[in-house]
Amino acid sequence: METLVIGALNEEINGLRAALENAESRKLGPFEVHCGKLGGKSLFLCRCGVGKTNAAAATSAVLTAFPSVKRVINTGVAGGIGGGIKRCDVALGIKTVHHDYDQTPDGYRKGQVDGFDSEFFDDDKKMLELMERALKNENIRYVKGVIASGDQFIASKETAKRINGEFGAIACDFESAPIAQVCALYKIPFLSMRAISDDGGDGAVTSFYEFLHSAAEKNARAIKAFMQM
Repeated sequence: METLVIGALNEEINGLRAALENAESRKLGPFEVHCGKLGGKSLFLCRCGVGKTNAAAATSAVLTAFPSVKRVINTGVAGGIGGGIKRCDVALGIKTVHHDYDQTPDGYRKGQVDGFDSEFFDDDKKMLELMERALKNENIRYVKGVIASGDQFIASKETAKRINGEFGAIACDFESAPIAQVCALYKIPFLSMRAISDDGGDGAVTSFYEFLHSAAEKNARAIKAFMQM
């Protein structure tokens, strides 16, 4: 089964790129896709860039150019905002949501996108089970829950508390929900996993850059184990 792993930053996919066998690269407009083998299975890697528009555009480009892709993993780092999750844990998505999408004056729920019955996009249960096994095999602590996305770096405890209260989210990022939405449109199974680099509070920016590499390394280890299953 061919898998696409997509991350916003080079640091979030470099560990997997270095492990690719028989790697080749292909340009898709502004995006570059790296194709190869990992664990004897085909893997596609793409750096989408930060933000919801970049994430959606890159995901659509890859799924259109490579219709053989049958599942998508969004990897990267995120801020932890609830559910007992701590810095350097992994947030494993059961659902994603756009925390900044608001069409409530038109009768929708907060986060609900026109054309969808719920504000939440479900992560794939089979992929979730496999990734749980991979994380356990690698002795990486994780917490399952809702991952909330928006075009906003959360560096305020008040904002983090509000997002947690509205959606029950354990982590917030920029890209999970838009990638999940594109996968829903294409009917492709999706999973988000985010290593926690900060707590969404006042020191979030500094903490993010301090823990970026170690957090991304945890995800790379887990995905390598996942690909061998």
